[in-house]
Amino acid sequence: MERDDREVRHDLENAEQEKLALQKLAIRAADQIDDLAEADCSEPAIAKAKAQADRLRKAVEHSSS
Repeated sequence: MERDDREVRHDLENAEQEKLALQKLAIRAADQIDDLAEADCSEPAIAKAKAQADRLRKAVEHSSS
């Protein structure tokens, strides 16, 4: 059965909303990683956590283009 344009548009809008929600979740996770890394961690652990947070942010930037 062929789907009409309205159904396809609705599904696309839902997918876009899911994408935005996941992007916000990833950014929040990156911020939390930064916050946790600054609390009583060694310099190498802080550097590793900040690198991971940066990778999350770059992934979000890449997916939003």
